[in-house]
Amino acid sequence: MTKKIVGIFDTEREATRAIQELQGRGFRNEDISVVTRDRDDLNTITDETDTMAPEGIATGAATGGVVGGIAGLLAGIGALAIPGIGPIIAAGPIAAALTGAAVGAGAGGLVGGLVGLGIPEDEAKEYEGYVDQGKILVLVDDNGRDTEIHDIFRGNRSLNASRYESSVGPTNPDIIPDDSRVGNTMGNRGSMNTDTDPDLYNRNKF
Repeated sequence: MTKKIVGIFDTEREATRAIQELQGRGFRNEDISVVTRDRDDLNTITDETDTMAPEGIATGAATGGVVGGIAGLLAGIGALAIPGIGPIIAAGPIAAALTGAAVGAGAGGLVGGLVGLGIPEDEAKEYEGYVDQGKILVLVDDNGRDTEIHDIFRGNRSLNASRYESSVGPTNPDIIPDDSRVGNTMGNRGSMNTDTDPDLYNRNKF
């Protein structure tokens, strides 16, 4: 299964810009999913980026028909009522995952749909919490291009950018080596405090 990378955005503008940049790099619409609690946000994003639910989703959704499952379809977008959160609206491949009978029957709601797409359960629960707060999730297939995706999400203020840093190791351009402790001691001898460093005094006597 292709790994999914998730971005979490505060506004539809940030999410839309991230998707448009992904598209500009050659990512296909069918590789991108959007999940939000706010219908207006998703309508704006899908209108501007053309990331709609895949064809045929209506048939699959109509067969769910269980309490706590599919609430309906809006302009080809999947809608799921999740207890404790309310209506969740989704577009792209995740919409099909959320309309499956197992998920619709209450076997996990949004968490179940995310896990079904390969997201680890602990992360899926975290993302569900973000959606509950009104944030926007953008999911994209990795396809071996994780660095590009991380850069795009980070550049558009993804709230979980720290997770990307941990996957490639910490980077902090503000941290620089301290020259007073590594090399370059010859030029700085005159300014060294030998009174507070006996070892240094003993070394420099000779």
